[in-house]
Amino acid sequence: MKVALIQIDGKWKNLALMKLATWHKERGDDITYIDLSGYNFDRVYGSKIFMGGSGYDVKAKLPENIEEVIPDYELFNFSEGERIGFTSRGCIRNCEFCIVREKEGYIKEEKLDWLLKASKVILIDNNFLASPKWKEKLEFFIKHKMKVCITQALDIRLVNEENAKLIGKVKWYNHRFTGRTLYFAFDDPKLMKVVDRGIDTLIKSGVKAYWLMFYVLVGYNTTIEKDLERIYFLRSKKVKPFVMIYNNRKDDVQLRDLARWCNLNYYKVIDFDKYKPNRKRFGKY
Repeated sequence: MKVALIQIDGKWKNLALMKLATWHKERGDDITYIDLSGYNFDRVYGSKIFMGGSGYDVKAKLPENIEEVIPDYELFNFSEGERIGFTSRGCIRNCEFCIVREKEGYIKEEKLDWLLKASKVILIDNNFLASPKWKEKLEFFIKHKMKVCITQALDIRLVNEENAKLIGKVKWYNHRFTGRTLYFAFDDPKLMKVVDRGIDTLIKSGVKAYWLMFYVLVGYNTTIEKDLERIYFLRSKKVKPFVMIYNNRKDDVQLRDLARWCNLNYYKVIDFDKYKPNRKRFGKY
């Protein structure tokens, strides 16, 4: 067969396509990989036989025999020792704005054979610390001196003195592996005290404040005042906020201004009420 694997969007190489590549190669099929994710399309038209992914169907899954194969890292131009994958799937939470529980169910472990030759790891677990084997996996990263990026963020509500000691010893990096970064989420203003306590616990365990980045969900069930309260709080703790606009509010001009002000680091030098966005220059965020 002649098989085309097309990535239309997304920052990360698509893990499902990588597994499909392995499965088809093992059967002698001719694979062509086309990456369109670097193009800024507002709309894509295509003639299709089938299409998959959560954006198309939240229940879509790979067949079990394909899901279990090692992804094709070579075809997708991963560097030597760099790997991406899950160590667990699902989540203990059931947030209304999130599809993880609907799609993947409660937390469950994944096979770790894809980690064996890794030196740089991009984890896409949705709630790593909720995994029953969190300690075993953190110790594995530490023992093998792996550089680790946790793209979906850790759950600050699960940080305690025990796991923070190990978290502080892992070499956490951003997705390009160019700087130390450890991602968390701050989706609800009601978690202010929990976030405060979690940051202090991490810092006491050796994590530098400037390594920390918190995704701040805005436009879901908060006011702009509550959004700013979280951002200013994180600024006071000397950690980086990163605004994530809820999907149904992507066209909200004020929220786009808030995202530019925060994510382009203007929040460090000027308060939001004094920020004058150049909308003509930036266009749609």
